[in-house]
Amino acid sequence: MKFAMADDLKARTAKGIGWGFTENILGSGIFGVANIILAHILSPEDFGIIGMTAIFLTLSNSLVDSGFANALTRKKEVTPKDLDTVFYFNLTVSSFLYAVLYFTAPYIAGFFGQEVLTGVIRILSLSLIINAFGIVHKILLYRSIDFRTQAWISFVSSLTAALISIICAFKGMGLWSLVILQLVRITVSSILLWAVSGWHPGFRFSMSSFKEMFAFGSRLLITSIMSTVWSEIYSLIIGKVYTPATLGLYSRAEKVKAMFTSNIGMVMQRVSYPVLSKVQDESQRQVQVYRKVFKTTVLLSFTAIFGLWAVAEPFMVTVFGKQWLPAVGYLRILCFSGLFLPLMLSCVNVINADGRSDITLRLEVLKVLFGIVPVLFGIFISVDAMLWSMIFTSALLYIIHAWYVSRLIDYSVLRQLSDIFPIFLISLFMALIVNLFNNLDIQPWLLLIIQVAVGGLIIVLVYELVYRSEEYRDIRSELQKFCKSAEK
Repeated sequence: MKFAMADDLKARTAKGIGWGFTENILGSGIFGVANIILAHILSPEDFGIIGMTAIFLTLSNSLVDSGFANALTRKKEVTPKDLDTVFYFNLTVSSFLYAVLYFTAPYIAGFFGQEVLTGVIRILSLSLIINAFGIVHKILLYRSIDFRTQAWISFVSSLTAALISIICAFKGMGLWSLVILQLVRITVSSILLWAVSGWHPGFRFSMSSFKEMFAFGSRLLITSIMSTVWSEIYSLIIGKVYTPATLGLYSRAEKVKAMFTSNIGMVMQRVSYPVLSKVQDESQRQVQVYRKVFKTTVLLSFTAIFGLWAVAEPFMVTVFGKQWLPAVGYLRILCFSGLFLPLMLSCVNVINADGRSDITLRLEVLKVLFGIVPVLFGIFISVDAMLWSMIFTSALLYIIHAWYVSRLIDYSVLRQLSDIFPIFLISLFMALIVNLFNNLDIQPWLLLIIQVAVGGLIIVLVYELVYRSEEYRDIRSELQKFCKSAEK
């Protein structure tokens, strides 16, 4: 019976990973295509102005959630009172934060010296309230590891938002088309979550339920706030010290990097968290599950990030246009610091699943403290200096994360590094070979196709013939199953 449950959990996890990436391809992929088209129509300055709002909206979303999403996901049994409590809390906090941002918008605009930000912030902040309506519905899908439904919701909402925003851009609405892109996506997503979910809120608010979840979630709230400050402070500094165009170029490079780092890390995190929570009382099983997730994360992220480093220039020119060529240097540096984000997300996942949100908070405090170094480099030297220093602080932070994991489960830092090392060598070898093709004097789009084909061929040949990775075989197996089901 125990083995049957383990096999079922493994199957659900594999399907979850498959549909998690499908969601990213269908949803984030379309959203990315919309950004690509808009990048050809709009200027780096337009994207830079939107980038100035990121830290305020991301912080506000963290406050709206307040760690309750993780608390609900982790609970073995959830009552209707738990769901209602979280729903009304999210709605109340989001309404309050919208009012705060509405009245402080002129001061934020004055800080950056961009008057247009007042209207942008006031309109974009509506997304806080709209998003709050669908948070609980999304949590229920996470708990059931139902990423298939999420994938289709993401697809429809992203496609609708993409079409409307592109039409607006062609009609000359400028940066407002970027505002519309975000608002429409969140609105359609929330509507669809309500349409497909069997749950609707009642009129129950339980103070005991609130206290129970807040005891766990409050630390994650502080953690989330610090994580946001750590990740968004660089945009804030660039936006204040440099020009909107510079921030636009940095934001473009950061978003491209995030396509291959944050997306992989977040998919693996969303899928593995409920699974790790289910086996939190089985130490040996927890190590097996986490090691599997960790090695899969490393394989996917290192292959993608090293590949991106090698094709950065033809990719940026082909996809976004020559006006974004100055962002290539930023992107190549960001790739190196981006190697560590999926690994840290994996570490945080097992720590939270073990109920140790106090450790997660401690790690976020360290991240903020370490983040002071790149910020100082950015203020007093240059953007490049800031990005290079981020590599070293990210590497050190990962080692600290890995050490904490080794204290919770039987998975030492040395063993973690030994699991990473062969994948690192294979990815580096592939990237160096692909990078040699940058010397060819051909059209960027043709060069990109050649490089992707060569890189893909190297990876397949090495994992098929030289290094027999179980994680690679699992990914290949799931891709084959997905292709067969798609044919039917």
